Amino acid sequence: MSLSRYALRTAGFGALYLAATVAGLATAESGSGVRVLWPAAVAGALWLVAQGRYGRRNLDVIALSVLAVLAPGNGGGLLHSFVQAVPQVVPALLFAWLFDRWLPGYWLGHGDRFRRLGPTLARLAAAAGVAALSGAVLHKVINTELGFGEAGYVFVRDATAVVLAVLVVRGVRKLVRSRTAPADPPARRGLTVVK
Repeated sequence: MSLSRYALRTAGFGALYLAATVAGLATAESGSGVRVLWPAAVAGALWLVAQGRYGRRNLDVIALSVLAVLAPGNGGGLLHSFVQAVPQVVPALLFAWLFDRWLPGYWLGHGDRFRRLGPTLARLAAAAGVAALSGAVLHKVINTELGFGEAGYVFVRDATAVVLAVLVVRGVRKLVRSRTAPADPPARRGLTVVK
């Protein structure tokens, strides 16, 4: 992939991340600041997974970190913005790393005919769960007012959203690929003489 196309894709994922942050800020929040939905966690994870095959994940992590610091809703000064960006970036990076290790090629549909559904979903859920757990722990460390019940909600919310998003994206890609694939030629019976 050319550098210009990679930069355009990164800008697109950055815009998606900012839009997801604004959408998350529009949902209701608890007294300690936990939002009902936080699509930015999904956008960050999908960003790092989708861009991972191009070998420039370090640049994507830097871009995601900068956007997480500059994202709306991080009022309270520059240091506060840096601290609030940590639980956004670390889970996304951890998910992308585990996803690549535990399910190589799964994002692009490579090897699907050899994968069994149960173990594949278990690995996907485990990667999302570990990443969401890291995010919940980081939120609890940063926000001392956050209760354990709310931290558990953050864990379930983010893990479920990431798993569902990956399954939806793969389903849409598979549907598009099946509709654009050329039809198989009709089977021919008998012997074919080749001169």
